[in-house]
Amino acid sequence: MDDDKRKLLKILAHVSSMGISVVLAIAMGVIFGRFLDDRFGTKHIFFFIFLAIGIIAAFRNIYVIIGKEIRNSEPGENRRK
Repeated sequence: MDDDKRKLLKILAHVSSMGISVVLAIAMGVIFGRFLDDRFGTKHIFFFIFLAIGIIAAFRNIYVIIGKEIRNSEPGENRRK
């Protein structure tokens, strides 16, 4: 496989992992929030709290993935691992 196809597949893999991590973080927050609302009989308090936490976690996941890619693409010896 030539380098162009390899780079394209690597980019697609990173984009897919970002998408999956966003969806999973938000979905886990929503599911856990709904579970707690059902458990304690609250209306939608925990739903919105854990939805916000899920969104924050999703953005953090994107930040971490992009940070790793930037560090890996930097040339030179000052690269952190």
